[in-house]
Order: sequence, then C-alpha cells, then structure tokens
Amino acid sequence: MEGTLIVQAKAGDRRAFEELIRAYAPRIYRTAYGFLRNVEEAADACQETFLRAYRSFARFDEKRSFYPWIYQILKNLCINRTRARKRLAWSAVPVENAKSACADPETELLRKEAVEAVQKALDRLPPMHREILILRTYNGASYAEIAEMLSIPQGTVMSRLYNARMKLRGILESMEGEGTHGV
Repeated sequence: MEGTLIVQAKAGDRRAFEELIRAYAPRIYRTAYGFLRNVEEAADACQETFLRAYRSFARFDEKRSFYPWIYQILKNLCINRTRARKRLAWSAVPVENAKSACADPETELLRKEAVEAVQKALDRLPPMHREILILRTYNGASYAEIAEMLSIPQGTVMSRLYNARMKLRGILESMEGEGTHGV
C-alpha cells in the first residue's frame, strides 16, 4: 500500500501524498512532542515537516520506507527549534487520560509525581539515549525502523536501548536517593 502511494505521489498525485501524511501524522506528532514538549510547537513542527517533505518529495528514494525519511526531516527541524530556544527539552509524551482507577487523591498525587520524575530523568539523559527511548517507547518504532532512521545496525539499536534504560533507571534511583525527584 505505502509503495503504491509513494509512486502515485511522486507522479504528482496530491491525494496520494495526503494519504501518506494522514497515515503517519500521529507518529510524527508524538515524536515532535517528545522532542519539543510543547503542544503548539509540536503541531507547528508537524506542519512544517509535512511542508518540507512535500517540497522535497521529488528527491525521495522510492526504495526507502517513507517514515524514516520524514522522521529525519522532523528530527532536524526539532533540533533546530530546540537550539533556537537555547535549551534541550526532549521528554516523554505526557500521560494523557492515565487517571488512576482509584479516585483517591493521594494515589493520584503519587502517580503525577512518578510521571514528573520520569520526565525529569529523561531530561538528564544524553540526547542519543533520549531519542532512542522516545522512538521505541513513545513512538512504537521497531528495531528495524530505528536502525534505518538513525543509520545504525539493529544490534546497536538494541544495545543503545538497553543502555538508555539502564541510565534512566540509575537516574531515577539517584533522584529517589536525593529525595527531591530531581528538583
């Protein structure tokens, strides 16, 4: 299906290109939010990514998958936006509608503190580890997709992901030891 849409889009069929965008828009948005941590900026980055992809689609290699290609456009755009803000603010996608089954305010407060602690710990990770965690955990990318997006072997993806999880665990444990959740 994707291959057919790509061929049609490269032949000038705008609807085929729009269909590709519709198929990948949720993943692109989640990734943009993971990089930028701002709803409006993520939406703007998505629109700009799609516009840039459309303008440069003639150079797209049909032998490649669409998502890794458009991901590179998004990643570069987000990095540039982050640099412009003079801070690196990658984090996890917020937990939406993750209300506790229990209406207990204390339980809800503990859940919110845990989410904030994980987000602060992610902010402390090196960019390479944040990126791979965002791609795998929040974007649901497969090892093969991540390998293609980052231009690294699949084995390297697995080892980086393992190392990122271990670093995240260590940061969370040290934050817990500080008793401040990183504040």
